[in-house]
Amino acid sequence: MKHAAIALVFVALAAPAAAQSVQPVPWAAEQPTARDFRETYPAAALADGVEGSVLLQCLITEQYKLECTVRSEDPPGYGFGAAALQLSRLYVASPEDPRIVIGRRVAVPIRYALY
Repeated sequence: MKHAAIALVFVALAAPAAAQSVQPVPWAAEQPTARDFRETYPAAALADGVEGSVLLQCLITEQYKLECTVRSEDPPGYGFGAAALQLSRLYVASPEDPRIVIGRRVAVPIRYALY
């Protein structure tokens, strides 16, 4: 099976008083909102002021959803991998995007950032 990389970084702003946004994902018909990122930001990481990044390995299903596993997580031990897996369930790939192929495995980077 071919592997592809969807080379986009999704950034959530987790500081409660700051303006909040998420970079748009051109291949997604639906995606997590800034609120979804805030709600999944690991509490210990937020309390310690730690940002994180995760690389997910995902399969595009027949329903254009993503079935993912954590390929890497930095820093380890804060729960960013589990948080990114929660977010991955909210993505729906666009059937109109020619890069989207049912059954293809894709790499999806997710970044949690504080501003």
